[in-house]
Amino acid sequence: MRRLAVLLIVMLILSGCFSTGEKKEGKPHIPQIVEQEWANNSYQFWNIAPMSMGNQTIVSFNQTGDVAITVDLSGFFHEPLLWEQGYVNYTLINENETVFSHQLSEGEWHFEIYLSNVSNLTIQIQASGSDNATDQHPGDWFLSRTYCEMKK
Repeated sequence: MRRLAVLLIVMLILSGCFSTGEKKEGKPHIPQIVEQEWANNSYQFWNIAPMSMGNQTIVSFNQTGDVAITVDLSGFFHEPLLWEQGYVNYTLINENETVFSHQLSEGEWHFEIYLSNVSNLTIQIQASGSDNATDQHPGDWFLSRTYCEMKK
């Protein structure tokens, strides 16, 4: 009986040493913001005849990673009697590939874009517009706000 009690005590002491091979779950990985970049562009046309403008912005990150991009685009382009209505064309390019493009003539838009393996982004903006001196509206205009957030 004494042998059985000693064996039972030894088994109870060593019972925590044996593992079933299951991994214990730790805390889930919460991505941390590594880098943030902002790019804002705007323009208002004051000319009576149609005119165009363009802008290219390169957003560079210190490393390569996943990027969440928020784009807010708004504008107003009136419809003149003698020519086409103006517009703004917003394009995002990653590694010589267009990943997002939107053309706007009037209103406000909000976009969220998620990209992987990004180190540089190119923002291209092309706009065409004018001002109609005979109405009470201001000249054609646009505003773009871009916020990029890289997480690891």
